Amino acid sequence: MENKQSNPYYIFTQEILDSWVQEGVQYVKVAELETGTQEKYYELIPDPDFMGGDDPIYPIGAEDITELVEIVPHAKFVVHEIYLDMEDEEE
Repeated sequence: MENKQSNPYYIFTQEILDSWVQEGVQYVKVAELETGTQEKYYELIPDPDFMGGDDPIYPIGAEDITELVEIVPHAKFVVHEIYLDMEDEEE
């Protein structure tokens, strides 16, 4: 039996943003992930089910979202694989 651990997160890119726009995503939630490292990680969640809470939510076309595809020192903006349209999903 193979024990395969892989990181389910992908760096947010222009390609992901463009895909979300094409899919009709309207809002993106930005949630800080607890990692225990000095580098900060933020998960981007498209069209979140729950709009409340402390995490900010932005329209997909907002400058705050489009700027997240740029490299930022000491911060990574990531997307969990469940929010991506993966063509080669393994079962």
